Order: sequence, then structure tokens, then C-alpha cells
Amino acid sequence: MSLVKWGFIGLLGLPAAEIAVFIVVALTIGWLRAFALFLATSLIGIIVLKHAGRAARERLRSELTRDGVNAVHLENPGLATLIGGFLLVLPGFITDMAGALLFLPGFRQWAGAAIGRLLGQTSQSQRDPAVIDLPPDQWRPIDETRIKDATRDPERQRPP
Repeated sequence: MSLVKWGFIGLLGLPAAEIAVFIVVALTIGWLRAFALFLATSLIGIIVLKHAGRAARERLRSELTRDGVNAVHLENPGLATLIGGFLLVLPGFITDMAGALLFLPGFRQWAGAAIGRLLGQTSQSQRDPAVIDLPPDQWRPIDETRIKDATRDPERQRPP
């Protein structure tokens, strides 16, 4: 199944999972404490986003518009802080846990590598069939003057 389909399924399943986790937490620590924790994590997320500043948000926006998702690296602490703060603001304990984990450098590196592998797999499956990738031992660079000479003289199409 493609990455888009899994993302769509996850997006639909997340609210149900968040409700189930909230019920489990509420039964464990009490409804009032669970609701207070629910609100506290959202407030912490708002504070984190305010503290991250406009510069980090503008840098993220420029990276996304310039190079797309491929330019975004979770190893960048500013980006991880923004995404973590955003996940803390979203209601639910699953997104709160994911947002809190993004503040840990080890998890940031693991998540960045995992996302890179996922994006790499999808980009390779959508390759242009007209492009031929050769290993380094099967090609060599040619001087541009030899290429220009070959285009002028049709009998010298192949370099020696």
C-alpha cells in the first residue's frame, strides 16, 4: 500500500485511538486529572510555539516552499521544536507523547531517518523509466570539448 493511503488511514484512525487512550488514562488516574492533563499539555504546546518564535516558523515555511518536504530535516532543533509544539497543542495523549519525544535528540534522529527511508522508498517507486542509473565503475566523465566536437562531426559520435 502506498504512503498516501497509510497516511489517510492513520489520519482517520487517530481520533478513535486518541479517544480510547483518553478513556484508559481517565480510568487509571481519574476523569478530572485526565482532563487537567489534557488541557495542561495543550497549554505547554502553546507556550512552546510562542517561545519558538516567528523566525523558526518563517524558516520552516521558506524551506517547504523552496524545496518541498525533502528539504525538511528533523535533526534541525528548531523544526523539531515547532512540530513538537504543534503536536502538543493537538488534543490527545498520543500526539502529546509524539510531540514530547521530538524534544529528545535521539528520537529526532531516529524519526528523521525513518521518514527519510519512507520518502526514499516512495521516490524510487515513482522513478522515470527513461532514466538509467549506472554504477560508478560503468561510466566516466568526458571533457566537454570532446562532446562539442562529436556533435559537429557525425562520424565521431563515439569518444575513444
